[in-house]
Amino acid sequence: MRRALVLLAAAGLLTSACGSGTEGTPTPARQGRTTKTSTSHAPFHGERLSDGQVVKVEELDGIRLESPKDGRLRSNGVAVEVVDFGSSDVVDTGQDQEYGAREDSTLIAFRLRVTAFAADLGDKVKATVSVDGRQRSLPEFEYSIGSAGADSTLQYVVAVPTDRRSVELELKYADLAQTFDLLEGRRTGEQPDLLYRSDDAPFVYVENLTPAKLDVTNAEGEPGAYVVSVTRAELTYFAPQLGDLPSDTDKAWLVIDYEPIGEGSLEYSPSAIGCVPPFNAFVVNDGTHDYPAVDKQSKVEEFSSVQRLAFEVPADLTKARLIMKTPGFNCANAGDEVPFTAVGEAAVDMTLPQD
Repeated sequence: MRRALVLLAAAGLLTSACGSGTEGTPTPARQGRTTKTSTSHAPFHGERLSDGQVVKVEELDGIRLESPKDGRLRSNGVAVEVVDFGSSDVVDTGQDQEYGAREDSTLIAFRLRVTAFAADLGDKVKATVSVDGRQRSLPEFEYSIGSAGADSTLQYVVAVPTDRRSVELELKYADLAQTFDLLEGRRTGEQPDLLYRSDDAPFVYVENLTPAKLDVTNAEGEPGAYVVSVTRAELTYFAPQLGDLPSDTDKAWLVIDYEPIGEGSLEYSPSAIGCVPPFNAFVVNDGTHDYPAVDKQSKVEEFSSVQRLAFEVPADLTKARLIMKTPGFNCANAGDEVPFTAVGEAAVDMTLPQD
């Protein structure tokens, strides 16, 4: 009888253990705001990444990703958006390739939308991911910004220690770095307002403004006009010729491209494209102050169909007037310099988008 009771007690304990349903259920570690997907129980036949190692991948399967409220990062001629991000022990990247984290580590995955607005930016704008201050370049990022109008989606995986303190994506040009926290899903650091004024680009612009005429006469007193036809006016944080930053974060560059057109005695021989008005003939007025053209950031040449002027102005500029006023200038014609006298002024008004 005693032996039977012992056997029944043992059977009861066994039944209780088998019916608990809690064995093998993982307890996820806290990962900031990133959503971690545990795949550690599946068979793994891929490559385990070392901490800080970053790889470009074709797919991000088997991982839950979340989209940040504002994933925009901006630099010189480049717009990058963090589309989504997340964390996992293992990521299936397609084509029978898996990446896994090592012991006491995890993987952070993120997807970027990259747009280039100018050519040959790959040698100028750099993108890195930093794990606790140690930076690694994003593989193949420079190719995505190699030509104007390029628009691509890039996906990356980076291995990080479980006890990491910071994981930041950085977009850098010259001395200006824009950073995004891949743990918290937000932009950090100094953020010039102008870079984020537009939803799509690191600048705002207007095109094809109403032309303005400056009345001129040649040496024989024959009348004509020098017509300033503005094709584009762009407010940007980076100077057009040298890429210089403005003198302060509350300043910006207003870059104006115009076509010189001639009328009357300045239409054919000589024509307006043979004229090079002095830089001090141009100012931009915002209603309270005149801003002179900056010669080293401007480009005005004989026989150029488009002339470029750059002005350092307040970064919050919305309304401006380009004014051309000069006593005269010379125009090249068949090897000679033909003088023209100018009277009055030419004024082109512009309104730049708020966003």
